[in-house]
Amino acid sequence: MKNLNKSLFGSRQASNILRYGVLIILVIIASILAPGFLSMQNILNLLRTFSFLGLISIGMTFVIIAGGIDLSVASNFALSGVLLGLFEHWGIYLGHVDKLSLLAPTPILFIIILLIGAFIGFINGLIITKLRIADFAATLGTMVAVRGLAFTISGGRTIFGLDSIAIFMGQGMIGPIPFVAILFIFLIIICEVVLKDTIFGKRLFVCGENPIAAKLSGIDAEHYKIAAYTISGLFASLAGLCMAGRLSVGEPRVAEGWELDAIAAVVIGGTSLAGGDGSVVKTLLGVVIIAMIRNILSLIGILPEPQDMIMGLVLLAAVILGSLGNERGALKRA
Repeated sequence: MKNLNKSLFGSRQASNILRYGVLIILVIIASILAPGFLSMQNILNLLRTFSFLGLISIGMTFVIIAGGIDLSVASNFALSGVLLGLFEHWGIYLGHVDKLSLLAPTPILFIIILLIGAFIGFINGLIITKLRIADFAATLGTMVAVRGLAFTISGGRTIFGLDSIAIFMGQGMIGPIPFVAILFIFLIIICEVVLKDTIFGKRLFVCGENPIAAKLSGIDAEHYKIAAYTISGLFASLAGLCMAGRLSVGEPRVAEGWELDAIAAVVIGGTSLAGGDGSVVKTLLGVVIIAMIRNILSLIGILPEPQDMIMGLVLLAAVILGSLGNERGALKRA
């Protein structure tokens, strides 16, 4: 048993060293290939970029810890921005085209849209747990349906002209730091406490690692999995609202493919695809690595198509890295 524990500890240490090593190498490469990488403007841009992806990845971390996967987050993200644009321009549909006409005060709109996003996640959880549909298949269907809904209600058009409160969510600064970055770090801290120091978090880890053992212990694993998907939907919606503020528009095409970046970020951060192991603080490291890779590729002028190819390879590497977590879980159960 001692030898097994040493082996697992050594494997985890090696994985952590690899992650930090990759981060250091990326900074060095970026500084050499793109002289403007360490400029204040680019650092602020990087902060904003990884915060949007980071918000999605927080929710994805809960789902993967619970032993699931959520492919619908990017579609939920896009739908939230479209809904915000539609709700803020509700007066146009009532014939009042002279000025912005809110359906409700902007904070109320935020709450409504966040509840819609959480409800989408809740539906995912219900389909997976009650109908016994595989996570991948269920959320793939939701991904297509929700993205289609965003295109349908927007008519496939970009919705311009959000109000100042919405814009602050994505563009606002508190001192020299973007508001969305502060929000992201704050939520990282809150969620880490929830996962590590609350009954909910501890039971979520148990349910993800061994649902059968959880059930024998009197824990309803299905309820915790539904909760994880609901949290994922909530964070995807929040990220979508912030991005709408950043772009000043509701855009149904936004964040296409981000679900894969979020999965890669979570796995690179050290959360096991087998479930039952992970941390949102470590997810932060994965998000920074993914955002830096995207940023470097843009700075050196790589076109979008080759970028997608490279990010596909990164995702493959993330899955291979995640297999270390799978092996660890198997050893612990053996």
